[in-house]
Amino acid sequence: MDEVRTVMLLVAAMFFIPPVLVTVYLYVSGVFINRRRFQSAFYLLLALFALTIGIGTQLSYLGYSLPATTPVSLSEVLPDPEAALQPTP
Repeated sequence: MDEVRTVMLLVAAMFFIPPVLVTVYLYVSGVFINRRRFQSAFYLLLALFALTIGIGTQLSYLGYSLPATTPVSLSEVLPDPEAALQPTP
């Protein structure tokens, strides 16, 4: 199995396994019988899923080798902004 397929499977597992495990645990513990507890559990699962997506997005950017700083030359002399506003004769 190549590396890309392995990473895709890991990302899929990262997205689906934690919310499923928490949902099964809450279902077995009887949380979904009471409306208020169901609402709290729903928001907890939503927050967990959002964190999973955020962490997955952050980890996906690690493979791009982006530069640490903006590639702007410090020796470059920019034109005077007021000169650009003056009408040309």
